[in-house]
Amino acid sequence: MSLLPFEDRNFDFKTIYNFRDFGGYEAVDGRSVKSGRLFRSAHLANLSDGDHVAIGGLGVDVIIDLRHAPERKRQPSRLPLPKPHLLEYPDAPHAKSAKVAPHEAFLEHELFSAKDAHRYMMGSYTARPKDAGFQKIAAQSLRFMAASDSHDAAGVLIHCAAGKDRTGTLCALILSLLGVSQEDIMADYMMTLEAVNLDEIIAPAAALFTERYGRNIDAESIWPMFGVMPEFLQAALEGMIDETGSVETYLYNEIGVTPEEVSRIRDRYLAR
Repeated sequence: MSLLPFEDRNFDFKTIYNFRDFGGYEAVDGRSVKSGRLFRSAHLANLSDGDHVAIGGLGVDVIIDLRHAPERKRQPSRLPLPKPHLLEYPDAPHAKSAKVAPHEAFLEHELFSAKDAHRYMMGSYTARPKDAGFQKIAAQSLRFMAASDSHDAAGVLIHCAAGKDRTGTLCALILSLLGVSQEDIMADYMMTLEAVNLDEIIAPAAALFTERYGRNIDAESIWPMFGVMPEFLQAALEGMIDETGSVETYLYNEIGVTPEEVSRIRDRYLAR
């Protein structure tokens, strides 16, 4: 159960989309996930001075940027001050020289209908738990969260381009580790539909892609790539959570964190 109303977890910034607190949920052993320590958002490239100062006041110790190298190069982050530790998605060597990210290449060459977009998104979410880059940055993120010498929880901000797909998967992994129910994890993921006015964004985006790629791309065809659907995150969760509902096997065998690190994360990010 969420212990924070939407209004208290959603930040109505003007120059960054989908910024919200993903703490404040019931967890294991009668404990709850601390609020004010775990944040998720879209990219930080266009921060106004006011939003830059506001984010700097949240006590963020690490920013986890899940975007590919071409995205980071085209839209470099405006990091809050004092500058936090930065973790970036580790592209494979052959991908570092790519001109666009994989989803951008799909948009340009393979997207013609909503069915195409839905198929791509399902494949992307299904593959993500086994993706070497995702596993590596997940391990780095969790070890940072576990590494504090005190029992204080480090402030964490996870983002990608839109703050919903790659970000949603890593947030789901962290909430699973903390013992949040799959129902609450899904509700947190779907909250993008409340936090972002898709109707305001999607038509201009379709017009931009139509002009850029020289063929008609309508809003309906790109909706699955701009919105969220339960089956998307469920596909990723099925790759991380075993038949008992546990994420530990994935964490230990695929991500490579230890039981001791998981215990420390729980001690830092859960409160009674």
